[in-house]
Amino acid sequence: MLNLLLSIIYCRSRTKLKENPLAILYYHHVFETKNQYHPDDIIAVEFDKKIKFLSKYFTILSLPDAMRLLKTKRLPPKALVITFDDGYQDNFTIAAPILKNHACPATFFISTRGVEEGYLWNDEVEQLIKNTTKKVISKDIIGEKITINNNDEKKQAFELLLSKLKFLSDNKRTLQLKKLADELGNIEFKRTMMTEQQINTLHNDGFTIGAHTHSHTIVSTETNENCRAELLTNKQKLESIIKSPVDYLAFPNGLYGRDFQKSHCDTAKELGFKAAFSTNDGGAISTNTIWEIPRFMPYRKQHSLFSLSIAKIAGEHV
Repeated sequence: MLNLLLSIIYCRSRTKLKENPLAILYYHHVFETKNQYHPDDIIAVEFDKKIKFLSKYFTILSLPDAMRLLKTKRLPPKALVITFDDGYQDNFTIAAPILKNHACPATFFISTRGVEEGYLWNDEVEQLIKNTTKKVISKDIIGEKITINNNDEKKQAFELLLSKLKFLSDNKRTLQLKKLADELGNIEFKRTMMTEQQINTLHNDGFTIGAHTHSHTIVSTETNENCRAELLTNKQKLESIIKSPVDYLAFPNGLYGRDFQKSHCDTAKELGFKAAFSTNDGGAISTNTIWEIPRFMPYRKQHSLFSLSIAKIAGEHV
């Protein structure tokens, strides 16, 4: 029944669009067990079931193959791409083995400062809050006082701090993070990100490695010069690791018009990227610009509804 419903939706999409649309999903973490600081991220057993289910009902393509087929209007019905953002170590230790077990291709968009330092700025915030015994964060950090008396308040504080700090430039955010560390107590941060060796192994295993800026900054918060440096540094460092071209870029946070704009797309093109990706809802077709290709994540938990949401979003929000 599900296969029939999906076929009907994609048939209608093809009639309307004159070609099959491409759906691209994005993930961040795959945890072994539920993580209260990342409640929307999937756990291993659920991810395994989801990839198995999607492999049955969709044609899951590598990103390079999908882009070639998209350009020539030769995408099959129910074409799907799986992507991951940031470069977390659980992508290598948990997600990749599951993907390989189901012969499922995927792309990993990686921020290289995290590879070098072992963690990203948002991981600093999380680990500082988790490990502190302090009960208050002063208004000097984001302009309002935050209480952190218990685990629930710490989780809320983490979400609030991220929502504010991510819209600062990298330099301004670094200053505020130092203030936060001074208030909560400096700690030895644990590695959360993949190593160079792990990234190279993913590449050698046939997965696609993509760029995600060097410092995981929203490029619209940066000057044009800093944006160019973020993209170029990221691209060059990844290419040095895998000894191959890095052709694709996913903009952090990723909403076109707010988090990145045409000027940033122009910079990506100038630096030799072949395409760039957003987090705007929708499917991709050949007439779309290749510098803001949509990616999305339906939040339906039940597999059949999740699949139908993919089909609906891919065909109706182009």
